Amino acid sequence: MVILLTALAAYLLLGLTFAVPFAIKGAAVVDPVARHATWGFRILVIPGAAALWPLLLLRWARSPEAHP
Repeated sequence: MVILLTALAAYLLLGLTFAVPFAIKGAAVVDPVARHATWGFRILVIPGAAALWPLLLLRWARSPEAHP
């Protein structure tokens, strides 16, 4: 049980570490509509980005704009 909770805590910590830069910069790269998003939208994206960070990291890395 301790191992499971430790793994979950590590996943969430990595997710939060990823979510803030993703909300600021990465969301606009992954979704062009998000370029003109407000700060309110960016704040609302953080929990979802923290939960889905492996998927969003792959999409951000594979985006054509990520590799000019």
